[in-house]
Amino acid sequence: MKPFAYTRIPVILLAALALTACPKDKHHHDDPPPVTTPPPSPVFYVNAGTGLDTNPGTQAAPFKTITHAMTVATTSGSTVQVAPGQYDAVNNLETFPITVPAGVLLIGDETNKGNGSTATSIIGKGPAPAGFTAVTVTVLPGAGSTVAGFFITSDANSADHDTLLLSGSTVTLRNNTVTGATLRGVDIDVSTNHVITGNRIVNNGGSGLAFMKGGVGSKVQSNVITGNAFGVEYDVAGGDLGGGSAGSTGGNVISCNLSLDLVTLAPTAITINAANNLWDHTTPSVSCNFTGDDVCDFDAGSATAATIITTGSAQTISPNAPCP
Repeated sequence: MKPFAYTRIPVILLAALALTACPKDKHHHDDPPPVTTPPPSPVFYVNAGTGLDTNPGTQAAPFKTITHAMTVATTSGSTVQVAPGQYDAVNNLETFPITVPAGVLLIGDETNKGNGSTATSIIGKGPAPAGFTAVTVTVLPGAGSTVAGFFITSDANSADHDTLLLSGSTVTLRNNTVTGATLRGVDIDVSTNHVITGNRIVNNGGSGLAFMKGGVGSKVQSNVITGNAFGVEYDVAGGDLGGGSAGSTGGNVISCNLSLDLVTLAPTAITINAANNLWDHTTPSVSCNFTGDDVCDFDAGSATAATIITTGSAQTISPNAPCP
């Protein structure tokens, strides 16, 4: 029996050594995947004075037109940084409307709201998309995009013109000067949840800010809305001007608009949160006489009257004093 026993021992030892050398990796499939760092979002540069659209769009070799940059910066999260200068169709060969792709950040001179010693201006108009009341538009921001730090207006002879038309949701408009529209400075169509903050929306021939068909969930705060025919227009339930569910802290100057500072034309009863803002009067005047009154509800006293909350209001100027 001994030879048989001695014969089996080496076989058993070899099998054990094989198992030791190649252990079953029963836990390998449970290991966490390796941590990878995503590449940084691309940044492109535009300079009307020194750029060329044949350049790569780097800081050292910028593009010339915003139009071209918008065809390159198509990935959400991309930033297009624009130097001061005039971005128009005649001098800079821009094509209007300027259409910002979804999720792209178009950034100019935020410190001066686009109106520094050399303005960072977007001046022009192009055909509005089909189905809108505006005939021409200057800028069309895509869903989730940001437009910040520009002086935005139209060129001459711009009847039925919107300066900015928001038809995609979650747009950020920040620290711009919006002026020169014949219909609306900022026209909000079927879209929601915008952030509109720190802008000067001034001297537009129609409404400065208009919730035409949307805007619910939008935070509107710290803007100056003055010198327009109508300051803020609600045709439907729209943005939170202060104290509403979107979290606006107010701080808007809604004053010195030529006909009305805030007007609602909504066909159904809506609630307008407009707390903690600055008006022409400490307690906003309520009238539809089109003589510079603070608040007008055309359905006041009816079943479709709006509830307009203006608590915490304050006065920007003395009544009947010259507007700034």
